[in-house]
Amino acid sequence: MIKKRKLTKIFLFLILILFSNNLFSKIPVGKAAIIIDFDTQETLFEVNADTLNFPASLTKMMTLYIIFDYLEKDKISWDTEMIVSKKAASKTCSCIDIKNGDKISVETAVMALIIKSANNVAAVVSEHISGTEKKFAKLMTKYAHEIGMSKTTFRNASGLPDRAQMTTARDISILSYKIIKNFPNKYKLFKTEKFSWKGKTYKTHNRLMQSYKGADGIKTGYIRASGFQLAFSAVRNDKRLIGVYFGGDTGKQRNQSLSYLMNRAFKKLNIVSTKNIIKKKSLKINDNQYKIVVGTFKYRKNAEKHLKLIKSKYPKTTKNKEGKVSLIKSSGKQFYESRFQFFSKKNANKACNILKKYKRDCFIRG
Repeated sequence: MIKKRKLTKIFLFLILILFSNNLFSKIPVGKAAIIIDFDTQETLFEVNADTLNFPASLTKMMTLYIIFDYLEKDKISWDTEMIVSKKAASKTCSCIDIKNGDKISVETAVMALIIKSANNVAAVVSEHISGTEKKFAKLMTKYAHEIGMSKTTFRNASGLPDRAQMTTARDISILSYKIIKNFPNKYKLFKTEKFSWKGKTYKTHNRLMQSYKGADGIKTGYIRASGFQLAFSAVRNDKRLIGVYFGGDTGKQRNQSLSYLMNRAFKKLNIVSTKNIIKKKSLKINDNQYKIVVGTFKYRKNAEKHLKLIKSKYPKTTKNKEGKVSLIKSSGKQFYESRFQFFSKKNANKACNILKKYKRDCFIRG
């Protein structure tokens, strides 16, 4: 009986979404949704997609977009260390344990933003790139308008409450599309389910990603004024759909509603799973988390040169993998490792075996 009541509530809510656009359009901040076809950018479903809403932690998607762009342009590296200011350290949580004067690498910052949605880390990034969070917010807004997010205005890097910080479901779908299209290798990080910092392990907030068939990202959000939000992506039969949902009453209701809308959109494209739509939680976490180390050097230039050599000589082994130079400190000395990342454990072993066959150094890091 209790289960029937819950299903009835969900059904009634979805009927309200699907057929009551006029009701929602009268609410300035509230429920909205959009589903788009990644390949054609066709809108498959929308309700209040252009209504202004608070972006909450979906804001961090733009913070990450800028980090990825700066990495591509070599303005920063994965190993760049950013100093934590007193102001950044004091941000309202969600947070990781950082204090005034600490240093945090760009790589750690990215994982903290994706998995923990750390507000203090977003502030650290903003201050490192632009000097102040206020200046960084202007940069965020500039980026937003350049990629087509015409109705979006950012006021901070985290999504903490600010009445002037506004976006739309359509704009967030555009941002999701641009992250996946412009940074395909870095986008894979959104599938990561956990990371560790100072001996503590943080787990993803994106529960739907763990259960929905074909899901591979992207980001959750919540503040009291916005409700529960989600930007989401899933691939079935080589067809990717992006879904955005604003204004969930609970995280569970948001996930169930967006799951329904995504299933409906896949069905519209004649993509129907013959198996259960909901997949079992995998015992493996982030299967693409492995890296192969192909050389260790005293100087960064040598490490970078070696990366290019391996990539040019063994293109099949390093295809679609991101090359990276990482700083390693040991016994008071520092070295630079040439790495390729985003391998499954099986493919990492396979790649190293191929390189060793040609008498190239190679070992695996988890």
